[in-house]
Amino acid sequence: MALLMRLTCVATIVASVAGPAQAQTLALEGVWGNEAGCKFMRDSNYNNDEMLVLKADSVEGYETGCEWLQVSSAKDGTQVATGLCGHEGEDYRTVETFIIEKDMTDPTLPRIRASNGEPWGEVRKCP
Repeated sequence: MALLMRLTCVATIVASVAGPAQAQTLALEGVWGNEAGCKFMRDSNYNNDEMLVLKADSVEGYETGCEWLQVSSAKDGTQVATGLCGHEGEDYRTVETFIIEKDMTDPTLPRIRASNGEPWGEVRKCP
């Protein structure tokens, strides 16, 4: 019985020290968006279905917002981000994977793709 109590105490201490998992972030500074996304960040005007905003900890489109849970980087700088996503008008969330890569002709221009390679859009640093 004493051994069981000690093991329970040790498990409780380890759990309290470990704490909750920390979400990972992209190697990205500031807020990035397309024209509609940067406008949304300036004035919160949410009426353009082309809106796209990329931050180190999330991505947001017109009807979908995702918080990064895991981020991995390839040797060429391409990042793969897995996010927990909410969808406007829905009472459930999904897990989605995105590819954030540099444009081949303009390396300062991040391009966002869904895991199947379908483009979500290009973003520039918002002023």
